[in-house]
Amino acid sequence: MRIALLLLAFLVACPSPDDITDPDPVVPLEPPPEGQGFQLSMTGTAPANAESWLCSVYPMPTSQIANVNWVEFQQNPGMHHMTLSTLGIGVQGDIPYGEYPCEEIYGDASLMENQVMFFGSQGGEGVQTMNLPVGVVAQMPPTMDVIHEVHLVNTTEEDIAVYSRVNAYTISDAEVVEGIWGGQVRDETITVPAQSEATEWTRCVMNVDVDVLFLASHTHRRGIDFTIRRFDGTASGDVFYSNDDWHDPKITQYDPPLVIPAGEGFEYACTWRNSDDFDVTYGLTAEDEMCNLAIVHTPFDQSARCEVVETSDGVLWAP
Repeated sequence: MRIALLLLAFLVACPSPDDITDPDPVVPLEPPPEGQGFQLSMTGTAPANAESWLCSVYPMPTSQIANVNWVEFQQNPGMHHMTLSTLGIGVQGDIPYGEYPCEEIYGDASLMENQVMFFGSQGGEGVQTMNLPVGVVAQMPPTMDVIHEVHLVNTTEEDIAVYSRVNAYTISDAEVVEGIWGGQVRDETITVPAQSEATEWTRCVMNVDVDVLFLASHTHRRGIDFTIRRFDGTASGDVFYSNDDWHDPKITQYDPPLVIPAGEGFEYACTWRNSDDFDVTYGLTAEDEMCNLAIVHTPFDQSARCEVVETSDGVLWAP
């Protein structure tokens, strides 16, 4: 199971793969001025009429803990997703620095068992920004290796220059009021039978008290509906989040935050329509499916998680 504890958890709208273009020229996003933040970036090539899953491994370009309050980033329009992750907070891994097809470093997916995601996005046009509340930060440790991953489908007849640049802007220790933490609840036991519609749901409860700042959904192309309800540990309430367009996963910021005491949480459900003549299961490519709930909250607590207590198929799995 791929752990995804988001220090910076911002997922932007995901346009259709048909919208992927190669703007000319693309003016690279300038890094933050010295002393105000840092930039994480990668480039590559997506061949014509092909799905590309590219990874770059490099060291975090900081020498001390960075208090990130807002983020600005730039990537190809139509990107299916981009993630920044590490194999250990504050430690260096054993993957040599360089550029890879992601399949090469993930192999049989055992590497994902210990992977920690600290930033993610889904698509977006041009330059996007995300601002946390005043004094609220994602604290980024130094001396760790970054896995910078991009996934896109190039439906054009030409190779595309891939780019992904993330600027993290920081504030001083004296300005920090609170830190954020979060994660994803990922249903990895999905089955969508051939020539049918299917719905699967998951109920999870927080193991500590939290104030939820963001909720977001994620499915692949067969997803036709994603709903979220409050779950009090016994019963589920009314739907308060609904999205029927997998291209646009409707990231919602809550102000004031959703107050979720320990023992309460969410029920989320995914509905898919499979018009193919074969069953579809969980997987990482656009031809597979996903059913993920992303949660970002205060306070910063590495032990905080929404623990799965019930599922539609009876399988209990770790978030």
